[in-house]
Amino acid sequence: MELIDVSRIVFALIAVIGMIGLAAIAAKKLGLANGSIALSRARRLALVETLSLDPKRRAAIIACDGREHLIILDQTRVTVIERAIPAREPLPTADPLEAVAVEPVRRIQISPPVVNLFSRAPFDQAGRLRAAGLL
Repeated sequence: MELIDVSRIVFALIAVIGMIGLAAIAAKKLGLANGSIALSRARRLALVETLSLDPKRRAAIIACDGREHLIILDQTRVTVIERAIPAREPLPTADPLEAVAVEPVRRIQISPPVVNLFSRAPFDQAGRLRAAGLL
């Protein structure tokens, strides 16, 4: 074998190892590395909320099959406080557009002498409407 053949084999080996490394990095980014992704299976267990009670203890609500369980997590043990709490119904959300809705534009009552003053000014129609407070 010549030097070119050996170098081609070495570079092909480096390229294959590099592609395997890139595939491993991509699998890790997509969550495929630890088998945690399940496309056809719905999750049954979820962590709803946690609250730190003190530096050593934490309260947690865990949901499983539509029921919630309140537990206290310590450094060495888990204590179940209440089991099978019915899941809380989500609060009806307000329409987000209602919060930013503005009142309808009210027409301003302008006395006739003021209207005549603005109508004599050399404005175009849009300028007159702006001066009257309508635009």
